Amino acid sequence: MKNVLIVLLLVVFIAISSCTQQEESVDRVVFSRETFGSHIYLNNPYEIVIDSLLNPANFIVMNDSVLVVGNQDNCEYLLEIYSLNTRQFLVRFVAKGSGPNEMSTCAVNIHSNASTEFYLQDINTQLYYTVNLDSILKNNRLQILSRFKYSSEILSTADLCLLDSNHYIGYNMWYLDSKEYGNHISSPLHIYMKNEESKKGINDFEYFVASINGAHFFKNPLTNDIWAADMHSDVIRIYDDSLTQIRSLEGPDNLKPQYTQKQSNAPINFIAFANDLDYRTYSDYFITDKHIYLVYEGNKHSDLKNLNPVEIFKLDFDGNFICDYKLDRYVYSISIDKSEKFLYCASRKSVMEPPVILKYMLK
Repeated sequence: MKNVLIVLLLVVFIAISSCTQQEESVDRVVFSRETFGSHIYLNNPYEIVIDSLLNPANFIVMNDSVLVVGNQDNCEYLLEIYSLNTRQFLVRFVAKGSGPNEMSTCAVNIHSNASTEFYLQDINTQLYYTVNLDSILKNNRLQILSRFKYSSEILSTADLCLLDSNHYIGYNMWYLDSKEYGNHISSPLHIYMKNEESKKGINDFEYFVASINGAHFFKNPLTNDIWAADMHSDVIRIYDDSLTQIRSLEGPDNLKPQYTQKQSNAPINFIAFANDLDYRTYSDYFITDKHIYLVYEGNKHSDLKNLNPVEIFKLDFDGNFICDYKLDRYVYSISIDKSEKFLYCASRKSVMEPPVILKYMLK
């Protein structure tokens, strides 16, 4: 019995030592707004007006020449494309439905101007599509290059990062950066097989945390590291290609959410932010040939009827802090032209209003 106790203590000691060594190996960088090389105020943008829009939810500019419009789910067609220069309608595609080339919902994932390929996500069916802009414009309809079904344990509001023909990185919806409510999951990011379903379900976890976790993550084009900008704390975690965290960029407001368990009659315990707060930090990003642009909200009290102005942090691929752009209003769904002279974005004063398309001059 004594020998068994010694073995158990040894196992616990090794586990604690391993965790401590892993935490110590992370290069922790704490930054403030003064860390940035420059600060630029952006105001009085130019509004791009298109009268024939259906019921838009967001906008993305591709190739500095076309505007991809994501419509609300109540529209007959979920996507439209317009010429940015002439404002002329070019093509309407992705009909709402369950038939071939139809989708029930359509999230558009365009966060770079490096390629004419982009991604569509149907949250209801858990299908992820790769499509090509040139092919759509040439054939005047949707042509799918590839598709796969992603795991049900993936957080639908986070991104997917494609690795190869068989694998992708996803954000585990059951993860929370909390010793008390984290469901014993050590890392938010995992490598998954395409078209392979998770063997675990809601009965395998004690806490539901999907409404208070999440990150925007992407592959650094220069280093191939994975960057994950947290949606609810002001932390950017950087992982190597084996998804071992190697660095963290923490700041500028030291927003560290606290959590509480909500009383409910559901079969699982719901976790929420404590003190009725609503932490919102990194909400979008865009990658150019040289820089990473991150939209930062930085508040604990989100008023959906009166959305606050945001900042956009500009970093290089080595993680150096280049510029803090301070905008005069709330924006989302950003894109940057290839010369990095212009910022395109969607904006609205409240969630009840339809968005408008704006163009800011960066230089």
